[in-house]
Amino acid sequence: MEITVYGPLRTAADGKVLTVATATGPKTNARDESVSRSNTLTNTSEESESTGASSAETSPETVSELITLIAETYPQTRSHLFDCEGTVRPSVRIIVDGDKASLETQLDSSADIQLFPAMRGGSGHTITKCL
Repeated sequence: MEITVYGPLRTAADGKVLTVATATGPKTNARDESVSRSNTLTNTSEESESTGASSAETSPETVSELITLIAETYPQTRSHLFDCEGTVRPSVRIIVDGDKASLETQLDSSADIQLFPAMRGGSGHTITKCL
């Protein structure tokens, strides 16, 4: 699953393309230019950690889980994605396979995702950071 991020998320996530890694994830060619510009998100099952079993990497099942994974992996993205109450900002736009998605939209491993964070225009406008 590849996520293309826009605006300030590119800087906060250290890249334009994020890839969700799974134990059965796609094989990539190391010489592929897009791979060299991408970062990998790894979601490790909490159940595996708590039971002591070998940790299995799983893909997020919903857009909400994906956004949470991005914010956990790249804490600098949190203020762009979530408000002070921990709710996804209403101005965050998610496109899955070319269609506007909601937080409940189900994802599959082949999904093409675009994530547009809350953006402001003009000078003096900033994203409020929570204390």
